[in-house]
Amino acid sequence: MNTVDTGALTPEPRPVSGGPPPSLAEVVTVRAGLVVEHELILAPGATAADLTSAMILVPPTAALVSHHGDVDLSLVFREVPRRAPEETTAPR
Repeated sequence: MNTVDTGALTPEPRPVSGGPPPSLAEVVTVRAGLVVEHELILAPGATAADLTSAMILVPPTAALVSHHGDVDLSLVFREVPRRAPEETTAPR
């Protein structure tokens, strides 16, 4: 077998640009005054691992208050309301 060196180099593989693929589960946190809500959004194809890694961002005492979706599923959790700063001070 004859081989001819043409001097051309084969390029080395490079990593895919854009970083790792996005998760199919994400948590969006909204603060409105003393109320804090966490919306967990699941896209089709999300795995149990995607769900678990997103749920870790929701406080364990937050309660499910709403859900909706047709393609993506959204679960809304609300934290127990915090007391206003003036309510937390002891009377004199």
